[in-house]
Amino acid sequence: MKSVYGLINQLKRNGGIIADLASVLVAYFFSILVRFDFSLYQKDSLGFTAERYLQLLVQQIWIITLVYFIVFKIFKLDKTIRGLASVYEATRIIIAAILGAIIYFLISYTGLIPRLRFGIYPIQALLLIMFLEFIRFYKQMTQLVTVKSKTGNSDDINTIIIGAGAAGSLLFKEVSTNHIYKNRILGFIDDDPTKTGKSIGGVQVMGTMDKLDELVSKLEIQQIYVAMPSVTLQVQKAIMQQCYNTGCKIKVLSSTQDMMSSSGIKNNLHDLNIEDLLGRNAITLDNSALHEFIHDQVVMITGSAGSIGSELARQVYAYEPKILILIDINENGIYDQHQDFLMKKSPDHKTKLVPLIVNMRERSELEHLFAKFQPSLVFHAAAHKHVPTLEDMPSEAVKNNIFGSVNLIEVAKKHHVKRFVTISTDKAVNPTNVMGATKRFIEQIIQSIDPSSCETKFMAVRFGNVLGSNGSIIPLFKRQIEAGGPLTLTHKDVIRYFMTIPEAVSLVLQAAVYAKGGEIFVLDMGKPVKILDLAKNLIKLAGYEPYVDIDIKEVGLRQGEKLYEELHLSKEEVSFTPNQLIFLTRPIAFDPKTIEEDLELLSNVADLDDESIIQALVKAVPTYQPNRTKNV
Repeated sequence: MKSVYGLINQLKRNGGIIADLASVLVAYFFSILVRFDFSLYQKDSLGFTAERYLQLLVQQIWIITLVYFIVFKIFKLDKTIRGLASVYEATRIIIAAILGAIIYFLISYTGLIPRLRFGIYPIQALLLIMFLEFIRFYKQMTQLVTVKSKTGNSDDINTIIIGAGAAGSLLFKEVSTNHIYKNRILGFIDDDPTKTGKSIGGVQVMGTMDKLDELVSKLEIQQIYVAMPSVTLQVQKAIMQQCYNTGCKIKVLSSTQDMMSSSGIKNNLHDLNIEDLLGRNAITLDNSALHEFIHDQVVMITGSAGSIGSELARQVYAYEPKILILIDINENGIYDQHQDFLMKKSPDHKTKLVPLIVNMRERSELEHLFAKFQPSLVFHAAAHKHVPTLEDMPSEAVKNNIFGSVNLIEVAKKHHVKRFVTISTDKAVNPTNVMGATKRFIEQIIQSIDPSSCETKFMAVRFGNVLGSNGSIIPLFKRQIEAGGPLTLTHKDVIRYFMTIPEAVSLVLQAAVYAKGGEIFVLDMGKPVKILDLAKNLIKLAGYEPYVDIDIKEVGLRQGEKLYEELHLSKEEVSFTPNQLIFLTRPIAFDPKTIEEDLELLSNVADLDDESIIQALVKAVPTYQPNRTKNV
């Protein structure tokens, strides 16, 4: 039985070369017939018939097989995967077929074996090329037939592809041949005018983006695929905005990586979302400096189960720290995060993960952890952040955001941490709410520490809203859309800065490399976005019409809310860093003694009434101007 299986496997392995050699003999057979007009008994000028040449062919099978076996091995035709050949393989087939015919002719010309008529050899080479190419390209030919037949399916929707480059070509092949996609590809659009009039797989490039509206109307396009992942995000944003304005359903190919397979394309294809419309240029990082900064270090991340903290953990983990300590008060969050890491961890990744449930207010817990693990880098992302909630509970804001942070700062200093990075917010600039005031006070503490007085370099990174973070406006709007509306807007003129979470975190890490102590780094958030426009776009992306299908209602500014946010104080001098998206504010000196007095005052009033706490924050944070009137 084993010998039978062995024979079967041997035939499978050598089936390709056997088929090729059989094609050689078949090609010679038909070339003889073609030379004699398919008549076995017609004679040539030498008096030989086709039958006679076929007899010679049978007698010389051994030498023909040997010659072509050697040639095919030299050109590695047996290594080609049938049905997946390329132009490179096609070229090798042509050369091998011609060379084999020439060698066989030269052998026969020497008189070692009887010669066939000269005209037979070129006919045989041509036929052999056709046979071998068909064996290797049958799959592509079948797919082409499938593409043509699929264009007639009445269930498919009229579709156009933006991008006639490599990505667009791959996408076209996948969509046209895979029946899970219900699309009828009618044409391409490309920003390169020299491609207009040319075709991909028989489908024409119909023009540039200025023809989009005309083609959508003329061809009754229902869906648009955007396949231009190699252009800048600003160009992509403009293209997607133009596509979005057509009212068609839009899908975006987001990456050129891992697209050589069907699953690769499907994984990188997504519905147009708000992040696409708010796209920015790709962020360039100094990865070698980051690797040197993080690799083989003991890194602690507080608030690691939150939106920013979890992304910090993912990006830090990629640089392979020695130990990654994940701290959060949220038991379920820290458990889920740890399980996610374990599922994705590769066997050769050496980082030790330490997930811990820790309350930042418990200094003794922090003392124990720092003594045990001796972290060299601390990223402090733990904080209460919801403005309306903290306006109603200023005591919790002070206890958690201020005194929890103070505990961490003091313990980090005591245990000689190399770098301490705290996450701040644009709401800390001229704050009008409790959350912003607590964040600004931590910035003041950071700036009150003399860099020469300790080994730890303290710094803060300040940025605005991040897209899709827990409790942010976009997830809220999406839930309201799912519920049928209305979308609740505090004021039609409210504007905010937005950045994706991965963008913000990558810049936080880069800023940490630059720290010398006492700095506040400010991230370039791009252009501010009007929240009303954001709401309208989200409604349209969901397939509805604003104010018709889903209403938008103004409910009035909340306590502590501003119409617009700022990224730095007027008296802060801003300078550039090596990264154009990171700015540095010149440290403002704060007296450590005054900070201690303010901390003592805040500690004394932390359990008193809200007004006492607000007044203490006003004293501690000179730029704080409380806005505690509801529905202004």
